[in-house]
Amino acid sequence: MIGFQLEVPREIELCDGPTLKCREVSQGGRTRGELEISLFAAALVIDRDGILSEKACELLAGEATVRGGPMAVAVALPGASGYRADAVINATLPYRFAFAIAPPDLGVDGGVAIVVRCASPDWSAADHMLRSLRILTRTGRIATQAEIDDGPLLPVVAPLPKRD
Repeated sequence: MIGFQLEVPREIELCDGPTLKCREVSQGGRTRGELEISLFAAALVIDRDGILSEKACELLAGEATVRGGPMAVAVALPGASGYRADAVINATLPYRFAFAIAPPDLGVDGGVAIVVRCASPDWSAADHMLRSLRILTRTGRIATQAEIDDGPLLPVVAPLPKRD
């Protein structure tokens, strides 16, 4: 299987549970965002992109109903690549991003699932954690990918319309 490591900023609290859940709460007690990470099993040797795209859509479908169904787009993180699906819903944390990624090695039998829920589309703590994420391969080595630019990883999606 595979594993992962990531750097969590000081202001982020780690929550107990079956998945790694990181949460940032403002001084006023409002949640700025949550990032949840888990591993999933999949035979990624055949149709890797199809499996990762399907997994990203499945993760988002668990978070939000998207008209016409979720659409996944290809993404590249520093140690992996895969797919991202996103939506804006009417909730306390309206911006939802679902990632299904795997290291470049095609011989892996699983991937990393990430769900980000945030109050604004550009939650800097999530961007920091995604940038620091490294995938550990079955041999215990860190997978790397050098062609990543320095732009933000969280996409900017349209904000919810203001209600009167």
